[in-house]
Amino acid sequence: MLKKIDMSKYSPYKRMVKSVETREIKDKKVIWPFYEKTLSDGKIKIRLIEKKDINEVSDLWRMCYGELYGSSLKYDWVLYPERYEMNVAFRENWERDSLNKNFCMLIFEEIKECKILGAWGLFKDDRNLQIEFSFGIIHPNYRQKKNGISIVSFAADYIKELEKESGAEYLTSFCETWHNVTQYLCFKQWGFKVAGIFPGQLTRWNGEQTEYRACEVHFYKFIGDAEKYVSKHDEWELLPEFEKLWDVLEEINNSSDYKAF
Repeated sequence: MLKKIDMSKYSPYKRMVKSVETREIKDKKVIWPFYEKTLSDGKIKIRLIEKKDINEVSDLWRMCYGELYGSSLKYDWVLYPERYEMNVAFRENWERDSLNKNFCMLIFEEIKECKILGAWGLFKDDRNLQIEFSFGIIHPNYRQKKNGISIVSFAADYIKELEKESGAEYLTSFCETWHNVTQYLCFKQWGFKVAGIFPGQLTRWNGEQTEYRACEVHFYKFIGDAEKYVSKHDEWELLPEFEKLWDVLEEINNSSDYKAF
């Protein structure tokens, strides 16, 4: 809960007066929406993680995204079965966890074999009304198959659900640079705008007990009327070099052939 303090005798470094609307500061909450879907002619289910999935899904994360090993504490917990109880919202505790757990994980399950084929992981920041579409995995033997494509494309449906039901107003994502598939999905299919390229942002496992610093491409997306609260370019103070950078980003983002849902 937000603890209010008297800020009346203080002032911001610079008031935004021309380009934005303002609102009262108060408690804010992002709520994970309950989500289950069946696709691929009834062969695959997308559902929320349950406690029985922990060992299988943590092993799949190690297989598909071992690069998280030794990386940020915010992300690498998915590799460790014993850390799930503390971090992730479970289906069987949904009424409570959808409010109080900062991580949500969706599972892709092959119904006939009861086999987990992939997962999405998301993080929320209540105070910032933000959801980060953090990462996703698909079993290596399934990535090139037709059903694998169906799973990836279904992210658009889930993003729509987040936009309608979560209470978030700001979506972000980051993509790895050892391939550009997820970059294409964010930029061309899911309606995100590129924010920048961050060389060396996150440590990544490189086999055995070695690591390096990887480069990430960052994206953002506003939901609903959020943009009316966003400070605009005419009130920013940027170095001339960064004015050029902004112009380039605007040109790139305007060139996306994404069409709204």
